[in-house]
Amino acid sequence: MQDLPIWLRKHLSIAYVPGFEFFLSLHVLARPDHHTSRLGWAQETLQALPASLVKQLHQFSSMSNQFLDAMDFLVPWEEGYEHSVEASLERVQALDAAQFVQLMMGPVYHPRQIQKWMQGYTDDAFEQLKPEHRDLLRHPLSAKRSFLEFCYAYLPFFRAEERRIEPWLVRAVHEGQEQIAADPVGFLSQVHPRLKVHEEFLQFHKAQTYTFAYSELDRIHLRVSTFVSPHLLLGIYGEHILVGYCVDVPGITATSAIPADFTLKMKVFSDPTRTAILKSLLHHPYCTQQLADLHGVSEPAINKHLKLLVDAGFVWSERRGRYVFYRGITSRLEQLAVDLHEFIDMPTPALPISPPQNERRN
Repeated sequence: MQDLPIWLRKHLSIAYVPGFEFFLSLHVLARPDHHTSRLGWAQETLQALPASLVKQLHQFSSMSNQFLDAMDFLVPWEEGYEHSVEASLERVQALDAAQFVQLMMGPVYHPRQIQKWMQGYTDDAFEQLKPEHRDLLRHPLSAKRSFLEFCYAYLPFFRAEERRIEPWLVRAVHEGQEQIAADPVGFLSQVHPRLKVHEEFLQFHKAQTYTFAYSELDRIHLRVSTFVSPHLLLGIYGEHILVGYCVDVPGITATSAIPADFTLKMKVFSDPTRTAILKSLLHHPYCTQQLADLHGVSEPAINKHLKLLVDAGFVWSERRGRYVFYRGITSRLEQLAVDLHEFIDMPTPALPISPPQNERRN
């Protein structure tokens, strides 16, 4: 391995990609409470969006892992989509049905398995899919058309914010290039608290630890964003890895707050009955009546627990006849480790300090 600074100057790059920022903005709108630095913008934008777009926002968020999987077509070593959001959306338009399904469902399922499902094959794994994914598999081209229509309808709302943030993002790219030339190791080390730069390898501490030897990498691509915080966003594309680089913009710097969605998730595990209900739903779908019998709890109490589980994102529901069945989402539990890391990464909330006793008397 040659000298690390020399290697990084050759293999580390930084860029602004409008399509990358566009999809991350949708991710923030889907999870506004989690992004305290963008909460004000998200609340204003959600109020401005038509109700039909907000409904589609949550539909496609559920389908695409909150738009994070939907970004994987922006492969970092290819060009042609870097100059505008429209160029990125044209790449989505060019995808065939199988490619679009794979894009929206992410890397969890093997392409051959997805192909069989698209051909009408059903099995236990298919029945465990969320309704949005089953509909996607049955009508992929219709879903792609609706997804693109949604993106173009949202684009004017994004444009208003893009006009404000783009100069700062372009500036961050130029400053980053200067820092890479001057001190690439120091620059890369401050990209994120859970990205560790070692002499022979990089480590990313997420739900699991990812280690990449420099000798096995062709390129490290940094993508600047005002929406990525607090995520350590990592894309793995063989010999290429992509990393989100947070850019603070004057007026929207991170606030000291506990994310409401994090508090809600922690609340789920504060009640043993609710925790037991969640565990049951991870193994099999149940309706309210069945859960009440299984856990010896009244149906109204079960409904209260289920509402919290659904609101926290651990459970989804589906109507079958006159019954509504609930099923736990295993991947949401696996995400808890990431949520804890991101909570630690966020600014420390400022607690109000009581005045001294003598001041209170006055």
